[in-house]
Formats: sequence, C-alpha cells, structure tokens
Amino acid sequence: MTINPAVSVIIPAYNVASYIADTLESVFAQTYRDFEAIVINDGSTDNTESKINPFRSRIVYLPKQNGGVHSARNAGLKAARGRYIAFLDSDDMWLPHYLESMLELIESDSGISAAYPNAYYFGSSCFAGKLHQEVFPVSEPVTFERVLKRECFIFCSVMLRRDILAEVGLFDEELRGQGAEDLDLWLRILACGYRFAFTPEPLVRYRWRHDSLSHNSVEILRSVIDVYEKWLADERTTTGQLQWIESYLPGLYAQLRLAQSKELIIAGNYQDAAPLLEQANEHYRSTKLKLLRSALHLAPGLVRRWALK
Repeated sequence: MTINPAVSVIIPAYNVASYIADTLESVFAQTYRDFEAIVINDGSTDNTESKINPFRSRIVYLPKQNGGVHSARNAGLKAARGRYIAFLDSDDMWLPHYLESMLELIESDSGISAAYPNAYYFGSSCFAGKLHQEVFPVSEPVTFERVLKRECFIFCSVMLRRDILAEVGLFDEELRGQGAEDLDLWLRILACGYRFAFTPEPLVRYRWRHDSLSHNSVEILRSVIDVYEKWLADERTTTGQLQWIESYLPGLYAQLRLAQSKELIIAGNYQDAAPLLEQANEHYRSTKLKLLRSALHLAPGLVRRWALK
C-alpha cells in the first residue's frame, strides 16, 4: 500500500468467516494497484478475524465493537486516505478490472462524482443467471426523484470522489435497521447536485445470502421507512415528492407489519402475531390474510407452514 493511495476500499465485516477470504482475494487480484484496503471487523463473534489474519500485512485492519454496517463504514471512511472511495461488501467479489473500469468512468467527466457497475447474481435460485440491472432497472439520468421513487436503482458497490463527503456527510447512524443506509447517502449526494454514472458492464459478483442482514425483510423495511420519514422532514423535498412519500409509506408500514407477524408466527408467538397481521390487512384488505388471521386460533401450525414458505 502507498502512503497516498488513489483509492480507499471500504470493507465492513461482520460474521463473514466463510466469505471474507474470497472477497479480499478479489481485491488483490485487481489490475489497478494504487489502492488501500480498509477492513473493519464490526465485532464479529465467529472466526472472521482468523480468516482476515493472512491478509493483515496488506490491509488497514480496524477492529471495533459491533455497531452495525453504518458505523463500520464510517470508521473506514474516517481512516481513508484515497482521493476516491470504493465500497465492497464482505461477501461479494470484484472482477479483476472493477477498479480500473470504475476509475476510467468517473475520470472521463469531471462532472461525475460517483459511479457504479452492473453485477452477476449468485447464491439465489430466484435470480440465478440474472444481472442486477435486469432485476433492479437503471436508466439515465440518475436523479434524486427517480432514485427516491425507485424508478432507478444504484448498486451498492459504488465508487465516489472522497471530497464530496465533506459536504454530504457520512452514513447516518441514527437509521433503524440495516439495508437502506446506502440509499440515504445516495439521495443526499444527489440532493446536493452531484452526478452519478453507471455502466451495464458486470464488474461484481453479488452473493445472495438468505442469512444476511441486508436480506432480512424486517431490518430492511425499518431502514427504508426511516429513510423516507427522514426525507419527509427535509426542507429540500418538494411538495410533489412529499405527496409521493406520503402515498408510498402506508404500503411500507403494511409490509413491515406482515414481515413482523411472520417472524412471530415462525417463533410460535401467535398471540403477538395476530394484531400485526390484522394491522397489515387494514392496508391489503386481503381475504387470504383475513383467513390466516382467523386460522391463528384454530390451526396455528398450518399458518406457521405458510410463514415458513
């Protein structure tokens, strides 16, 4: 690693002993070499640290108490020395020319402040053989309103100019749950007038893990709701955007209640699940959910099998 690297790679790690070595190998296989890799061990309780140890001479290693991915990324950002920041999740892998291609894209236009690629999915039967941009569409231009309304998606493995964070700020550690902290940062970047660019070229292998916090529906929904409630209170949000958020939130609240009720049913806590299922159905008005609510008293085992699907 050089004293003043061009790129700082931020890798938060929490209980990823099975994956972290592959992730780091993909970083050190990059065709572009002027970077530092910052690995933040966010209080892992498995043997993540022992899997990181063989790489210690080649990385900046930051162990810390568990505080969530928000605080782990922020710890890495505060230690970063590069002119550019690249984010990599600790269970994903870069293709060898990720850094080279992203730098070429971001440096092709001084007006571009952040860039992101396409990605291959693996580890999921639902998305097997698909690319991220096939599942989550993108199109130019990438604007605040289009990202807010989920009409254009920004892939998590972003590279950005470090200096914009002085104005925009770091990840918001006040958000509940995990999974939308990056959405909040991307929106703040766009709200400040900075530009995103993307390429359809797949440069990342994105691992779909059903045990991942980022794929926990309750965690994600809490985090997404917090992001939208935050923008309801932001003076930069236009009247039209406020109206859209207000119309969108009831559906998110209903999804959260339904996800919470499923968790409780799976745990065998049918008493607490029942009112949540009823609250969710105030939005959905579904005959199926109404029947499931009634069945919690008569045949809870049958409802539990539904929840496990």
